[in-house]
Amino acid sequence: HEGKDIIDNQIDYLLSKLQNTPLIVNRLDYYGNSIPLGAFCFATSFIIFGFYECEVFDKPDPFSFAVILLFGGVGQITAGIFEYIKSRTYPTIVYLLYGLYFISLFLCFYYNTEIFSKKDCKKIFYGTWAGLSFPLVIGSLQTNVIYLLQNVSVCAFFIVRCIGECRDINQLNKKVSGILELVTGFLSLYLCFSQVLNEHFRRVILPAFPLKKDNEIDLNIQNR
Repeated sequence: HEGKDIIDNQIDYLLSKLQNTPLIVNRLDYYGNSIPLGAFCFATSFIIFGFYECEVFDKPDPFSFAVILLFGGVGQITAGIFEYIKSRTYPTIVYLLYGLYFISLFLCFYYNTEIFSKKDCKKIFYGTWAGLSFPLVIGSLQTNVIYLLQNVSVCAFFIVRCIGECRDINQLNKKVSGILELVTGFLSLYLCFSQVLNEHFRRVILPAFPLKKDNEIDLNIQNR
């Protein structure tokens, strides 16, 4: 009886403390991994635009614009919101930024705005995104090799596209930027399936080669 009384007193004490103290929980236990969703949406949009830039296909059709809006825009923003809920700052910023990028791209191309067709506007647009993507490259140094290469590739794409618009070099705006978009897309697609398969089988099926033991990109895999 004395042992039971001691345990009861300890439980009562802990309950009283919890009632008067902010309770911190591990949010990763309540949500799935949203990284594959963001990576897949990111990959799909870049691959589609890459094929058009490389002139494998003709001008984008309404289906392609729908994919860019729903996957590149809405899908990535959804992934970013879930990363925000899990208090993971870096993936939140990445997916929200690129989600808004594809929505703005959709609005500019689909509605064929006269403002975006001007050279100066394109220079500012791609130059701004080149500046935004560079700090994300630095942040990816703490993730894994695949994610780092993806961010280097997309940053190179924005730089090349900006130079192409400034110098009016059509080859940079088409073939070179298209190849960089395809490289970015397929790296992101690899990252997506790496996350899904490694988490599903609970062992490394597709290695992403972590650069840091505990990073925000592979955090869900390590905690399952």
